[in-house]
Amino acid sequence: MKFRERLARFFYGRYGSDGLNTFIIIICAVLLFIAMFLPLLPSYILRGGAALLMALSVFRMLSRKIEKRRKENAVFTKILYAVKSFFIRQFNRIRYIKKYRYRKCPGCKNHLRFPYQKGEHNVKCPRCGQSFTVKL
Repeated sequence: MKFRERLARFFYGRYGSDGLNTFIIIICAVLLFIAMFLPLLPSYILRGGAALLMALSVFRMLSRKIEKRRKENAVFTKILYAVKSFFIRQFNRIRYIKKYRYRKCPGCKNHLRFPYQKGEHNVKCPRCGQSFTVKL
């Protein structure tokens, strides 16, 4: 049997790589890059941490518990989406500061965008239907 076939047979039924593994590998690379510029002891600590993270990544790739790894990746994706949407929202607030103002609905805490017009306005949340007053 050729090496490729044996390798393919070995990886059959294993989880493989996903977004969480990619993130872990990037963190390893960053830790190793930072370790290059630090003195001896902190450098060893960072390298050890990077080695542990790399071992975790390899473990996840070779795991046969596919459902567990999918759940881990789903949690990671949910957290990543929350962080990403927060920064996108902050960027848009700065980008469109002359045109729009952003407020939270007091009922459902949904972020709402209003055209910038001075004064008090009565608005209705499109998500929960609650009416409230906004001062811009």
